Amino acid sequence: MAAACILASVGCSVGADEEPQPVSGVPKAIVATVDRLERAIAAHDYETVCRDLFTAGARKRAGGSECAAQLSSAGADVKRPQIEIRGIDVKGSRATVKVATEAEGQALVTDTLVLRRERGRWLVEALG
Repeated sequence: MAAACILASVGCSVGADEEPQPVSGVPKAIVATVDRLERAIAAHDYETVCRDLFTAGARKRAGGSECAAQLSSAGADVKRPQIEIRGIDVKGSRATVKVATEAEGQALVTDTLVLRRERGRWLVEALG
């Protein structure tokens, strides 16, 4: 759960080292999900995280009907969270997203998000 509380501004590009190319297709949809997650966490909108961005399994692991309260408690002291997407690997309806996260007063942490495509949308299955 702590990983969920330090997610924020997404920056991602795919392409050559010299000039980043715009993200498109499936990676763009995955970046959009991570971006929505970061904005909701930065706004302390854990209802949106639990209701709209987590799979049912992730929501259950995060406290079920108490998901938003659990995330709120875990993220209460997190200030100025930031995230950098470092890579996206898609295999069918699952994707792993390598990220580097940090927040004010906290060290940089590298981690992996697992997303799953459900009902036509990419949702967060697991955080780190």
